[in-house]
Amino acid sequence: MLKKSPLITIIAALIIICIVVIFFAGKDDSLESAVRSYEKGNYVSAITALNKLLISADYDSGEKIYYYRCKSLNSLAEELEEDYADELGKASLENKDKPEFEKYKLKIEKKLKALNNKTGADLEFIPEPKKSRIASKGLFYNEFVSRYRGSQFIEDLDFYEIKKIASADQTRVFDYMNRFYKKYPGSNYTHQIITVLFNAIKNGTVITGSSSEFLKTLINDFAVRYPTSQEVSHLYTSIGDSVNLRNSPGVTGALAGKTVKDELLIQIEKSMDMMQIGDTRDYWYKVATLRGVNGWIFGKFLKPLDLQNIAVSNKQEVWSFEDYFASWSDSNTPENWNHIKDSDFSAVSFKKSSGGSILIFNTKGIANTGLYNRINTSKIFKLMVRARFVSGDPVILAVYTLEKGDIFFIKLDNEKIEVNGRGIPINGTDWHNYELSSEDGKFGILSIDGQLISGRIPPAANKLFDNRGIYMLYQSAGSISSCEIEFIKVR
Repeated sequence: MLKKSPLITIIAALIIICIVVIFFAGKDDSLESAVRSYEKGNYVSAITALNKLLISADYDSGEKIYYYRCKSLNSLAEELEEDYADELGKASLENKDKPEFEKYKLKIEKKLKALNNKTGADLEFIPEPKKSRIASKGLFYNEFVSRYRGSQFIEDLDFYEIKKIASADQTRVFDYMNRFYKKYPGSNYTHQIITVLFNAIKNGTVITGSSSEFLKTLINDFAVRYPTSQEVSHLYTSIGDSVNLRNSPGVTGALAGKTVKDELLIQIEKSMDMMQIGDTRDYWYKVATLRGVNGWIFGKFLKPLDLQNIAVSNKQEVWSFEDYFASWSDSNTPENWNHIKDSDFSAVSFKKSSGGSILIFNTKGIANTGLYNRINTSKIFKLMVRARFVSGDPVILAVYTLEKGDIFFIKLDNEKIEVNGRGIPINGTDWHNYELSSEDGKFGILSIDGQLISGRIPPAANKLFDNRGIYMLYQSAGSISSCEIEFIKVR
């Protein structure tokens, strides 16, 4: 038998090592590689790569994979709409009775079927009056939301839908804004939404009566938060009642409508030159009311929006997350929440109330319990939860986790609550609003029913909670507890 040369053995070993290194390095970089494909516009390649990654992805890495898969599909749909712009125009509903409608519809559907087979997506042809569209039925989005209900990335995908509908059908954009703002009050996308709103109005989209109250609330909230923005400088109120709005600048323009005293007016345009009316010299402004009436008004009858008055009168606090448990994914899981790993789902249920649902917590001690919501957290926060203790062992009512692993928590008991180890006597079986806040993450403040109870509460070390976000109703196996929660809010 021939003996193997030591040199050959060494070379073979080096080759094996190189293969292993390349294999694992490729695995580590595969998500980054898929994201690069997306950023370069190679959307099909990105989706197929992300699909493969999902097979073996753990929970934490899966969140970004699902997110970029949705973004890639949205971008692919946009790219297809550009590539097939002519065909989508000829396959619009206004051409439905013409032979080319069916011809181009079938052409587009054939392309979409091939792409769907390759990517596992659900792109579809959507006939529209002026120009048909290409969009997903929601498969990737629904899979993402069902697995990561509290993900911060979902808000980004939902805002994308507003931009998409604004470019496709502006008659529906206000309804999309309304649904978004109800879901994300105080959203960080408020400024972008206002930009979309102003552009829609400038493009002639008529505001209907059903949208006016919501839009007034949205604009007022925005103005208080961003008082120096350019958009706020275009907001006015009418000084007079029944002031004429005209279809062109000047008193000779035809009557287009009349204002209502103190109503909100959005500037669309401004005349190039000042004009003299009586003893007043001013510009003419083209404005839109929230009643759907547009026209030109003389500047004498306009007053800049009074931000101080809005701030004083708007006493309702804006929360970035607010849950009254009105919607549930199933009988044991409130929407936007996930149970912690290996926990007893059956400990959580609900009963209907006038404002939504009361969350009922009854743990039997058979396993750990806990609900988790993956929202953005920061050193500056306020958390409020309305709850009452019923019976049994103390339960961790709510936990707010910080970036570096520290936490603030509220533990509820029969005759006291505990905040980061600091006990405060209280009748826990009564309903109370427990409010925990911090201005810097270094110390917390506890208020109960609006009354300051304790300050300078240091954060606690985190030994139980792995992810940034908020937790509710944590209880360890072997303990039996019962309590109820009406709502939880965070900002």
